[in-house]
Amino acid sequence: METVETFDLLEFQQKARELCCPKKLFQLWEDVCRRYDSREIGEYELEEMKEVIWPSLHALASIRNSVNETPASIEEPKRKRA
Repeated sequence: METVETFDLLEFQQKARELCCPKKLFQLWEDVCRRYDSREIGEYELEEMKEVIWPSLHALASIRNSVNETPASIEEPKRKRA
């Protein structure tokens, strides 16, 4: 049997601020959306969580994109033989 964690807005916001893994942030967002859909939380809590989670996801995506655009290894130019 699965234990259902009660929703505490401040705790969930703190958890969202501490997470640095996009997958875990998405899982947290999905949990918040599921709770909203089942009416465990209201629109206020949903919007408050969105204000915390979405900027973090955007920042992590930006970091990932900048890392992916950087060449993995920079090769030294080959010297021509004279």
